Amino acid sequence: MHVDATPVSFETTIPGNLLAGLTWRNRRGQTRGPKYVVDGRLERSVSLQGFYRLTPESADELAKVVGNALRTVA
Repeated sequence: MHVDATPVSFETTIPGNLLAGLTWRNRRGQTRGPKYVVDGRLERSVSLQGFYRLTPESADELAKVVGNALRTVA
């Protein structure tokens, strides 16, 4: 099955305040943010691994950053 989506790119910088404020929700409805964010930088990616979905609010904020980056490239 094909799904239209934004291609993955590791060239887009996520502002530190946005990164620290992102939240995910698991199947049980529990939310959590990333760990190991120090001075707006992700020190370790282990807290981003697993089966979680961004909350709608975090997904909207991240979509704005990615959308702006795509407009700048085009």
